[in-house]
Amino acid sequence: MTIIQQRSLSIYTLLGVIQSVLWFFALPHLVKPYWTKIFDNFTNQQAEVLLWAIGGPYMLLYILVAAVPSYVTFRNVEFIQQYKISKEPWPWLSSGKQLNRDDKNKDASSSEIQRQLFWKRTFKSIILDFFNLFLFIPALVHIKTIFVSSHVMSFSIEDFPAPSLQSAATLLSMGIIHEFGFYWTHRLMHMYPSLYKYHKVHHEYKQNNVLTSQHFHVIDFLVSIAFPAILTTEIVRPHGVTQLQFGLWLLTSNFDDHLGYAFPWSSVRWFPWSAGTDAHEYHHSVNMGCYGSKLSLWDWMFG
Repeated sequence: MTIIQQRSLSIYTLLGVIQSVLWFFALPHLVKPYWTKIFDNFTNQQAEVLLWAIGGPYMLLYILVAAVPSYVTFRNVEFIQQYKISKEPWPWLSSGKQLNRDDKNKDASSSEIQRQLFWKRTFKSIILDFFNLFLFIPALVHIKTIFVSSHVMSFSIEDFPAPSLQSAATLLSMGIIHEFGFYWTHRLMHMYPSLYKYHKVHHEYKQNNVLTSQHFHVIDFLVSIAFPAILTTEIVRPHGVTQLQFGLWLLTSNFDDHLGYAFPWSSVRWFPWSAGTDAHEYHHSVNMGCYGSKLSLWDWMFG
C-alpha cells in the first residue's frame, strides 16, 4: 500500500483544502446568527476571556473526532495505521514479537512497565491539559484585559468581518507573527538550562499522542504557548470572529502536531511552508531541531 506523504499533491490534498475553505468561508457565516446571542450579555473584556476559553472544549471535541478513532476504533485498519509516524507500538498495546520463553517474559515485563508509566503520565497530562486550557489561559487573558484595557477586542455585529482578502491577510499575518514568536520562545526553552528544566516536562513524551499537546509546566506554557498567542492578538488586534478562526486553526495545528499520525488530508499541512506532523515527532524523539510548529519557514531561515 502506497503511503501518501503530507504536502504531496493527491486527492487527499483536496480534502485538506476543502476543510480550510470551510474554515475560512463557512465558519463566519455559521456563527454570525448566534454571535450577539452569545456575546451581547458580556462586556468586551469578558467576551474576550470567554473566547479564549474555547480551547478546553475544543480539545475534548478533537479527541472524540480525531484521536479516539485513530487510536482505538481503527487501530487494526491498515489504511489508517500506515500513517502512524513512530514504528513503536502505542504504550497501551502489546509490544509484539516474542522469540522464546525468556524473551517473552522480559518483553511482557517491559510492556507492563511501559503501560504503567504511560497511565501515570496520562493522568498527569489530564491535570496539566485541564489546568492550562480551562483555567490558566483564560486567567492570563483576564489579567491582560485589566492591564491593557485600551486594547479592546471588537465583538460588534456592525463590523463583523466577512471572508475577504483583508480578513485573509489578517489571518496570514497572525499565523506568521505567532509562529515567529513560538519558534524563538521554543528555541530559547531548549538553549538555556534554567528554562529547559521547565520545558523538559513537555519532553516526557518521546512518542506523541494528543494529550502531549498541552502537557506543559506552567512556566513553559506561559513563555512558549500563551505569550506568542496573546502577543499576536495584541499586535494585530483582530475582530472577535477572526480571533475565533485563528484560535481554532492554532489549536488544530497544535493537536495535529502531537496526534502521532501524518495524515495527508490534514487541514493544516497541505500548503507551502507548512511543517509536517513528522517534524514535531522528530523533535520529540531527538529533543532538538524543528523548533517551529505550524510553519517550516523560520526553521528554514534560522536552522
